[in-house]
Amino acid sequence: MAQLSDDCFAQGGKLMRADEALGLLGRRVVRVTESEAVPLDAALGRILAEDVVAPRDVPSHDNSAVDGYAVFFDDLDPKHDTVLPVTGRAAAGHPLGRAAKRGEAIRIFTGAPMPEGPDCVMMQEDCKLANELDGERVVLRPGLKRGANRRARAEDVAAGHTVLHAGARLRPQDLGGLGEVAHDLGPGGRVVCLGGHLEGRLEGGERMLEQLRVADGSVQL
Repeated sequence: MAQLSDDCFAQGGKLMRADEALGLLGRRVVRVTESEAVPLDAALGRILAEDVVAPRDVPSHDNSAVDGYAVFFDDLDPKHDTVLPVTGRAAAGHPLGRAAKRGEAIRIFTGAPMPEGPDCVMMQEDCKLANELDGERVVLRPGLKRGANRRARAEDVAAGHTVLHAGARLRPQDLGGLGEVAHDLGPGGRVVCLGGHLEGRLEGGERMLEQLRVADGSVQL
C-alpha cells in the first residue's frame, strides 16, 4: 500500500509527550503587547498581567452576618428563654463605640462591627421584643451556638493573600472580588457597600454591574 507524503502518522521518530509539548510552547511564546492599567469597569475579559494581592483583611473586622441581637453566649439559658435588656445599637459604619457588658443585648445589623465582648448574634426572626417600664427587652430562644452568625476578621480574604494570579482572564465574579479588596477602583469608579445595600457611582460601569447580577444573581462587592 502506497504511503502518502502528507500522512500525519508517517514519521518514524519518537512521539513528544504532552507535558514536553506544553513546555516547548511556553518557552517559545512571547508577549506580543505590553501591559496597561485599566479601570475596573473596563477590565472584563482582559488577561491579568500580574498577581493581585489583598492589601487588607476582608472583612476588616469581626462583624454580624445577620440583623439581630449581639449577646454573650454564656448569658444564654441553654434550655429556656433568656430575657435581656437592649442597651445599644450597632450598624454598618456606626459601631457601638464601647465594650458591651455581660447581661445586655446589643441591637445589630448585617455588616456592623461586632462590639467588644459578645460572641454570637441571635437573628431578629428568632427573637421577641418586650417593652417594659425600665426599657426595651429582647426574648432570646434557647439553642443558639457559640459564635453563631459572627463573621471573623479576614474570614473571606487575609491581607497578603493572592486573590488572582497573573494570566487569569477576568470574569464578572473576579471583578467583584477585586472591588472587595481594593481601596480605589481606579479612574471614574467608587463603590461603598453598607450592610446589604449598594450605594455609589460607576461611570460607564452599568454593564459590569449587570453582568455581576447575571453571573451570581446579586451584586457582591
